[in-house]
Amino acid sequence: MIKSSHIRQSAPVLSTALAVMLVLCSCGQGQQPKAIGNKPQVAPRNEQAPYDGIDISSHQGFIDWAKVSSDKNIRFVYIKATEGATYRSPHYAHNLTQAHRHGLLVGSYHYLSPTSSIDEQFDNFSKFALPRIQDLVPMLDVETRGEWSRSQLIDSVEKFCHLTERLYGVQPMIYSTMGFYNKNLTPHFNNRHLYIGRYSNSEPEINWEGHYTIWQYSETGIIPGIDAYVDLCRYRKDGWIDEIMLPKNDSIND
Repeated sequence: MIKSSHIRQSAPVLSTALAVMLVLCSCGQGQQPKAIGNKPQVAPRNEQAPYDGIDISSHQGFIDWAKVSSDKNIRFVYIKATEGATYRSPHYAHNLTQAHRHGLLVGSYHYLSPTSSIDEQFDNFSKFALPRIQDLVPMLDVETRGEWSRSQLIDSVEKFCHLTERLYGVQPMIYSTMGFYNKNLTPHFNNRHLYIGRYSNSEPEINWEGHYTIWQYSETGIIPGIDAYVDLCRYRKDGWIDEIMLPKNDSIND
């Protein structure tokens, strides 16, 4: 997973947020934004595929999603939306709309910062990665605790999870590297969907009988349409993507 961007929100970010709304919803007077129609369906698993999905951020720059979607190994993509209390990815609108347009299942993630409040961070994420434009459950990227103690980190992640469930109707997936997760988060979140980075030929091992949902096994993938290395991911062998589809729920409030 790409590390912290350390970029402050700026005018282009605001225009990006506007672009999301302009592209994804009808703006006629009195009309409410509409959910994306004809969302991609979960395709059958290809047991021979070396990878099932990718995750990306602005570090990959401009992405040609027509070329990306020509790689039939890719069934899903997680896209970085926000970080901390203010940062919003300037490429998010393009990536989300184009990935959808080319038939990929899309989820969004937030990079947790230990330097701002969880309420502020969730407000940033939830107002940018709107529930009705997601296919997959949201993801929380947890890679650093800064000056937080282990218990403060756990409490912060738990609060973000609670706020996510209240708005999106589901607990978020939690991303972390295997070492960081086992040191700081296990076993408290072992019953959640875990997206674990371990750049190895060996699957992630989660302490206290934990199990991963998605294994990020490489950070140096090469994918047509992306002019930078990409994180490559495999879904666990005894499950499939329908487990992490965001439920269709008309009562979700965004």
